[in-house]
Amino acid sequence: MYGYGYTTTVVAPVMSFSFVPPQAFQQCWFYSIYSQIQQAQLYEMQAWFMSVDLNRSGTISSGELQYLNIGGTPLGIETATKLIKVFDHNKNGQIDFYEYAALHQFVNNLYRCFVANDRNFSGTIDANEIYNALLTSGFQLPFPTVNYLFLKLSPSGYGLLFTQFLNLCATVALTRSLFEWNDPMRTGVVHLNLAQLYDIVALI
Repeated sequence: MYGYGYTTTVVAPVMSFSFVPPQAFQQCWFYSIYSQIQQAQLYEMQAWFMSVDLNRSGTISSGELQYLNIGGTPLGIETATKLIKVFDHNKNGQIDFYEYAALHQFVNNLYRCFVANDRNFSGTIDANEIYNALLTSGFQLPFPTVNYLFLKLSPSGYGLLFTQFLNLCATVALTRSLFEWNDPMRTGVVHLNLAQLYDIVALI
């Protein structure tokens, strides 16, 4: 489906590695995405992760993730940075393997939703199709909100390419992550002061 835009030697995964993520990770909304991954896929993802972790730090940055190719087009630094923020549950600016695997599966899911909703095979999807794709992906947004996000990326109203759609979905997912991190008791309600609201706006 996609690959990296540079040649690397894939390092065989360490077979003793535990694929059971830490408890803190299991409390994140995207743990359900991680749970969709079969063990054979996890070994493959681990090999990919190790090939991207060029400095062997055990984490990857947006600078390393930006070379991920989707349909022949690299993510680019803007989308990679936003995706890192979505899955960086400990907020250190990088993602470990568990966070990367969830990100990887998230992108896979979105790609499938994009293709399924591109019913005229134009390579783009419009606001209505994006609304349906988000619903399929588990994001229930009012259509006016989806249309607003769509027009931010396409003021002319022309359909979005997958990389643009991914950017839009990353914005939605980042908003969800930020909300969840400010709602540790999972009440569905957050109380923010002005400084906290500024922080959230700056991150998005």
